[in-house]
Amino acid sequence: MSLGAPLEHLARYSKAWRLPPGPSLKLHSDTVIQCPSFSPASESSPTVKLRYLLPLFAASAVLSACLGNSGNPVAPPSDIRPVVGDGIAGIEWTPQLGVSYLAFASTNASLTTQNWTSIGFALLNGGTSTVPPALLCNATNGLTYYFTVDAHTGTAPGGPGSPLITATARSAGGAGTWNVGAPAGLNVNGVGYAAITTCLESGKPTGIYAAVGPAGAIFSSTNGSNWTSRTPAGYSTDLYAVVAITGSINVPTAPNLLFVAVGAGGAVIRSGDGVTWTSSVAASGSAPTLRSISISVTSFVAVGDGGRIQTSSDGVTWTTHTSNTTANLHSIQCVSTTCVAAGDGGVIDISVDGGTTWTVNLVGGGASALRAVAYGNFDNNEVGNGVIGLGGTTLTSINTWVVVGDNGTAFESAVVATGITASGWNATPIAGAANLVAIAYTTQFVAVDAAGHAFTSQLATANTWSPAIATGLTDPVSITTNGHGFVLLGSSGDNATSF
Repeated sequence: MSLGAPLEHLARYSKAWRLPPGPSLKLHSDTVIQCPSFSPASESSPTVKLRYLLPLFAASAVLSACLGNSGNPVAPPSDIRPVVGDGIAGIEWTPQLGVSYLAFASTNASLTTQNWTSIGFALLNGGTSTVPPALLCNATNGLTYYFTVDAHTGTAPGGPGSPLITATARSAGGAGTWNVGAPAGLNVNGVGYAAITTCLESGKPTGIYAAVGPAGAIFSSTNGSNWTSRTPAGYSTDLYAVVAITGSINVPTAPNLLFVAVGAGGAVIRSGDGVTWTSSVAASGSAPTLRSISISVTSFVAVGDGGRIQTSSDGVTWTTHTSNTTANLHSIQCVSTTCVAAGDGGVIDISVDGGTTWTVNLVGGGASALRAVAYGNFDNNEVGNGVIGLGGTTLTSINTWVVVGDNGTAFESAVVATGITASGWNATPIAGAANLVAIAYTTQFVAVDAAGHAFTSQLATANTWSPAIATGLTDPVSITTNGHGFVLLGSSGDNATSF
């Protein structure tokens, strides 16, 4: 749900109620409505308008409350805590049995439970009350949000609002945001993520991380810090990369997941839950090693040594395509039907038809091996005068591709198409970086070098990369994102997260 949705929800159901006169009813601390007398209405019956926007759920409370209020206003929660993340600002508290809550938010420090309809909005969480946590999932990074909560039992109006709680979203990957997890003892080459739920007003995103490595190593995690071995008995093929498709997002009981991992000798192994894995393509001494895999619409696209590129709709049956290069390809990223692969000798291979046909660009004179590629589209790190979708800050489309490689090499392009040439890629070297091994994007690009330093940039243009940021790892090899933060893994099993 966008940040505009709460206001749209209120506006959709605010209306003039034509009711016969009766006793007045105070639905909320600043909303007064005339109760119906339940006599037949006539054209002469007065029209009663709510002083402020009234959500649809309040309409059902009119009749029940007019027939006799039950319950009482109660004190607000005493343990409200801020929740912050990349594009996330909100609050949480410990709910009490039998108590209902309403949470209100604004970018105005004057917010109260009386004026929220004019300077803020209610966090409805899709129902008639707010269940913690109460989150904004497209919060503007750097902008302070204010929250207050009231409480009641039965159909009574809300009690006094809580003192204001502030939360300020901030970009993941920056200085002071990295946390090192406990060593897991796993040797890995690549990590991926399968989303189960997106960030919602009622909770942070959930999903399953999968990591793969030498000798058939496979691990899974729900938080990126605690990992469990999932290698099937007898499987020992080296694996290098893993990716997942979620067929039914936000259906946690049946997300319809499909993980696919690739590795040495063209090996492929699949899983429907990240826990139980089955080999679908055995390693072959005559097949090139596959180094990276991505998703184009609903197809898997894998790349590897000798310019190998192949696609599959299920991870079982694969079609090989002409890549027009013999360079080893180390990384691929697809967005819709556009795919960008990066490899040795400054090779950038581009497809705009889902991985079927490819056009090769050679950047930097072929001097550096390119190791990783990422795409970023929306930059919401702007401090505006309000909430996205509520007359304030809007997301800025940047539509940028970035490839990184050895010796701090980086190139960006805001346009990727079949006819692009090397001149369409702009060199944006990252000062102070060693060999760059990974890159990902949430609301900013985060590139990581082999020494464990992160470098951030919102737009990835020249001279916009940050100084080196310590991640706490010394051997990073792969990074992934859940859309609101990063999980970084090292080859020796160390891991770090930034949310």
